[in-house]
Amino acid sequence: MSIVLFAGVLESGLVYTGRVISLAKDGLQMATESFVHRLNGRFDGMIRLSDVEKLGATMALSDGWYLVDPESTLPRDTVTGSTASQHLQQLVEEILREERGVWTTMVYVQSMEDPHIVKVFHPRRAGCGCGPSMGVKPWWVMTRVPPEPVAAWQEAVCAPKKKFWFS
Repeated sequence: MSIVLFAGVLESGLVYTGRVISLAKDGLQMATESFVHRLNGRFDGMIRLSDVEKLGATMALSDGWYLVDPESTLPRDTVTGSTASQHLQQLVEEILREERGVWTTMVYVQSMEDPHIVKVFHPRRAGCGCGPSMGVKPWWVMTRVPPEPVAAWQEAVCAPKKKFWFS
C-alpha cells in the first residue's frame, strides 16, 4: 500500500485533488476526509465583499449543500446552491450590521474555486479567536460534505466576559 498525493481527472471526468491510498490495476482507491477533519483544515478568510459575492455566485452553481447550525441537530436534507447562496448573503448582511462596516473578516472557505465547506462566524461570538483549533464555534457552516457531530461544539469555548470591573 502506498500513500501519494494525486491531482488529476478520473475516468468519470471529475477532477480529484487529494490523497490516494493505493494505485491498483483496477483503479484508484481514494481516502475520503471526514467532515471534522476538513473543518479543522486550512481555510481562507474573505475580507472584501466582492470576494463574498463571488463565493455566493460559485455556491449557487452547485446543489447539495447542508446548512449546519452548530447549536442545533445536524441536517439530513440538502438545499440547492441558490438557497445556500441566499443564506450566506443573509448572514453577511447581519455581520455588516453588527460590525457597522463595508467589509468582513467572518467568512472562511476551503477553496474559492471549488467550495466544499464555508464557515461563518458571528462578530459577537468571535472574541477568543477564529483559529483552526476550533476555539470558537462557527455561527453557521455550509457544506457539501455530509456533516457529522463535532465534539468541540459541545464544549464551552470562551469564558463569559465581565461587563464591569465589579461584576
